[in-house]
Amino acid sequence: MFDRQGTVLSGVIGLADHGTRVPVTDGTLFRLGSITKVVTAIAIMQLVEQGHFGLQTPVSELLPEAPIRNPFGGSDPVRVIHLLTHTAGFDDTHAKAFFSPVERQGRHLESILQNPEPLVVRWRPGMHEGYSNPGYVLLGAILEAHYQKPWDEVVSERVLRPLGITQIAALATQAAQRDHAESHSGSDMHRTPVFFEQTQADGALWCTATDLARLGRFVLTDGASAPGVLRPETLRAMKQAQSTVGTRAGLAYGAGLGLHHRIVRGALWQGHTGGVLGARASMHFHAEQGMGYVLLLNSENELRKLEEPLAEFISHQTHWNPPAPAHRPIAGDVDGWYRQVNPRISLQSLPTYLLNAGHVKAQADTLTVEPFLPGFGYQATLKHHGDGLLSDVDYGEVVNGVVVRDGDGAAVGLETGGDYLQRTSMAAALLPLASVLLSLALLLSTPFGRRTALRNRWVRRLPTLALLSLVLGIVCAANLELTLLAHVNWQTVGVWAASVLFPAFGVAGLVLSVRTWREEPAAVARWRCLLGSASAVCLGAWLATFNLLSFALWRW
Repeated sequence: MFDRQGTVLSGVIGLADHGTRVPVTDGTLFRLGSITKVVTAIAIMQLVEQGHFGLQTPVSELLPEAPIRNPFGGSDPVRVIHLLTHTAGFDDTHAKAFFSPVERQGRHLESILQNPEPLVVRWRPGMHEGYSNPGYVLLGAILEAHYQKPWDEVVSERVLRPLGITQIAALATQAAQRDHAESHSGSDMHRTPVFFEQTQADGALWCTATDLARLGRFVLTDGASAPGVLRPETLRAMKQAQSTVGTRAGLAYGAGLGLHHRIVRGALWQGHTGGVLGARASMHFHAEQGMGYVLLLNSENELRKLEEPLAEFISHQTHWNPPAPAHRPIAGDVDGWYRQVNPRISLQSLPTYLLNAGHVKAQADTLTVEPFLPGFGYQATLKHHGDGLLSDVDYGEVVNGVVVRDGDGAAVGLETGGDYLQRTSMAAALLPLASVLLSLALLLSTPFGRRTALRNRWVRRLPTLALLSLVLGIVCAANLELTLLAHVNWQTVGVWAASVLFPAFGVAGLVLSVRTWREEPAAVARWRCLLGSASAVCLGAWLATFNLLSFALWRW
């Protein structure tokens, strides 16, 4: 733990390597994962302070070669602020860019050019948050282009050493030569290999807990712990949530410039978490209590289970009590159907579109969001604190949401916990999922019936093969692991084959059913097969709409 003066309490427990039983020490390096982004953001904000560019500068002016595909580019280019706040609309890391066969130092622009697929703007920049590692890869490329040095040399010279952080490593091979914590997974705590990262700026750093606390204290004190690194007003700006429709509607919760809010034990903390295979990390502070904590784990155990008692202990030490909530009635004009529109990765777009639509109902000071299918989809209970500001009861009384209204005052959306729910009609909310559920039911019924009912057995065989190919895809997808995604193997080939064969069998079955309609005397059988093939075509159309036909993970 740390406060504005320094480290208050530190301790180590457990093993750096479960296999060799080597214990953790004060000097053990742990993987920080995305806490690295805070360091990258500080280096970028130094250049903003110096006037080399601004937060509103289009990225294309700083990196003309960056392969950004932005359909809104004419009026709304991707700007530096969008990269820092995860509001560019980019996808998150794609399969090809997870790991590298060799460890890279710097070369962020090269990595972008080799893996441009995530840099597709999915919504107007500056509208919604969508956590994106590739955005910070672009920031790393901006730093390297400006300083003409690898990213790790830049942040070491400009950020880490000035903050007094010396127990650090920017490459896994460097950490392996020192006292470091091995990564572990599963209940048996088996060792997880440390795979080389494609890039560094978004999550490559290793550090000790004591040194990482220096970074937390620097941000907590608005730079007072290391004068000259950044101006106080710059640090205060970094802490402010910005660049979404919710923040423009008055919401103070969300992504800042390299920092993010986190609700722990009913209190609003700020900092960053990190998560990589076999390791978890958290660096957070609470401005009102004037204290913070660093928690580094070399396993994938539940981080929050350890954070909550730590946060409660700090609140006990500082005698801090959260302010009493002041709930207010909310107008019933927010009632209606809404759908989430900002999934973190595009692979989640289809299930998000189908399932994450719900009905919002206002009653006194409470908003409830109920999905079409109980137990599936978006569900929340929100309390109104006045001026459209909302808190999710699952996280206590911390305001983390807001009702978004248009220029005429009509409710058009809800932003809550980083998710954006856009108002829609009942038909638009329900019909897509209803069509999928009905299609699945009809397709599942196709193989049944008397074997001799049809003269042309292929009328039934084709939709049955479509169903089997769908099952094949589901089985292969269920056996996928993160480390397998970018390679050609039976799982990824099976997913690709299913995404090709399923719609092909459906179309062939539909064509054959139509052509042989008059020749088949069994009305029930021919209708069942026709509807089964049509259902496969319907489901295939949904896959095509979300770019999942002929889907090869090794190219994604």
